[in-house]
Amino acid sequence: MFYQGKHVAIIGAGVAGLTAADDLAGFGVDVSLFEKAAFLGGHAIQLSCKAAPDCVKCGACMATDKLQRASSHETVAVHTGAQIDAILPGPPIQVEYSLLTDGKRADRLAVDAVLLTTGFLPYDPTPKPYGYGRFQNVMTSLDAERRLRQDGVLRRPSDGKPAERIAFIQCVGSRDTTLGHSWCSKICCGSSLRMARLIQSRQASARATCFYIDVQTFGKDFAVQYPLLQDEIEMIRAIPGDILSADDGDLNVAYFHPDKREAAEARFDAVILSIGLTPSPDTALLAGMLCWPQDQSGFLMQHASGTASSARGVFTAGTVLGPMSIAESIGSAEQAVWDIIHFLDGGDTVGSKPKR
Repeated sequence: MFYQGKHVAIIGAGVAGLTAADDLAGFGVDVSLFEKAAFLGGHAIQLSCKAAPDCVKCGACMATDKLQRASSHETVAVHTGAQIDAILPGPPIQVEYSLLTDGKRADRLAVDAVLLTTGFLPYDPTPKPYGYGRFQNVMTSLDAERRLRQDGVLRRPSDGKPAERIAFIQCVGSRDTTLGHSWCSKICCGSSLRMARLIQSRQASARATCFYIDVQTFGKDFAVQYPLLQDEIEMIRAIPGDILSADDGDLNVAYFHPDKREAAEARFDAVILSIGLTPSPDTALLAGMLCWPQDQSGFLMQHASGTASSARGVFTAGTVLGPMSIAESIGSAEQAVWDIIHFLDGGDTVGSKPKR
């Protein structure tokens, strides 16, 4: 094999980490894949396919494919329940870690390079005035994804009945200066509108309403698809101020009507909060270990100083760098792999594509 005897540690086994593991193994590189959770695939593996019925290129199936491909390589060693304790500069680079599922057994691994793909943390909307954690039928977009993946339809948590009047509230935890979260999470608009269309295609009586600030473009056919979605989904350019629960579990959503210029209220069976992507707590820990720069939002900068010994042989990919779609995360990981291979060839930290 091309790079037999070379060893790379990948920290984080979401879609970016799995993509990199598969590609590096294809070059003959030994890969140690470290994941904090008990399962591989990160958030992407929990998403439901949005085909309604035709494929809309949501990327959910790509996550499953990357998991299967990475798991098929004998040269990919998987460590779940893993905590990274230290990354010491090399060569070789020393990765100190603990396996929390094995009585917190500590160990050390010598590698030629490290790839950071620790992903993001979904925003916790509990502090918002939407009743999350208090009202059963208020759920996050990830909650809804899991329910759709499991049941095929969206059922109300309170009574198990299929939801018929569904509100999507966008930008919960994103584009919010009161939180210091000024960034757009990029994926929420496309995910919510595709989910709404999927629900309505499977549940004939379901009707969706989307409360939004503005709509982020998504997909190459956005200009064609968005007008169709507007015909099928009620779009209200307003962000609700409060949600109150009725005795039957229904939800009263208060908002300012943009056309009538007056306070309004609407009643729904269920509310889905489109939560934003925020930096993972692991991001700050890794940045501290490596003296790696973070941007003003708290995500990692793509490159640290090439002369810094702590950054030599360390690479980044995926949503540890900021909000990305599944396809963008895969592309980011593929570029990181080329950079790693260039580095293993004796080149600089960032390089061009090598020959297979």
